[in-house]
Amino acid sequence: MRDSVLVRPRTISDEQILETAKRCFLEHGPSVSTDAIAAELGVSGQALLKRFHNKQELMIAAVGPCTAKTWTDLVERGPDDRPFEIQLREILDELAIFFVDVVKRMNVLRWSGVDMHKLMSQFDEPPPVRDLRVLSAYLKRAAAKGLIRAVDYSATAMLILTSMHGPAMLTEILGSSPTGQTQNEYISHFIDTLLHGLIDHSSSEQDT
Repeated sequence: MRDSVLVRPRTISDEQILETAKRCFLEHGPSVSTDAIAAELGVSGQALLKRFHNKQELMIAAVGPCTAKTWTDLVERGPDDRPFEIQLREILDELAIFFVDVVKRMNVLRWSGVDMHKLMSQFDEPPPVRDLRVLSAYLKRAAAKGLIRAVDYSATAMLILTSMHGPAMLTEILGSSPTGQTQNEYISHFIDTLLHGLIDHSSSEQDT
């Protein structure tokens, strides 16, 4: 029976292992044992470590920095000719989901004592830098199509990314939305402020 159990990992994909490990780390934190993760997969902890040499390697592979294809694919194939507000809404909806996941994963890594600077230095282009570059390029293309005015694309991309990351992080810490708004309400207010600014131009328009 023991030998048959050890053979089973060959029928389990790395993707299955990482999805299960991610769920276990997010539910129980970095202290969860490899044996507990292996039990979820129906294998032994020893067999699991034949794929990943130690728990930290497994943890980094499961919850480490990554770029979500859902929102980056949406950005990289756009913009199209629809109103910019509609397209921005689609991107922000995906970013909201992405950052909720990012915050939970980064918490596990920090609690485990992983050196985040060292971890990021292993990438030719760290995922957050890539995200900024991809979104900046999208904004530049939107300006070229006349959907928005010319701006500092990197600074605007940073504003968008951090404005979606911040609420996810604070909600995780506080246990509820810091603004008291639903995600949809927050995104609607953010879009309105981003597209129209903080200054009321109505009086100056009337004067002209």
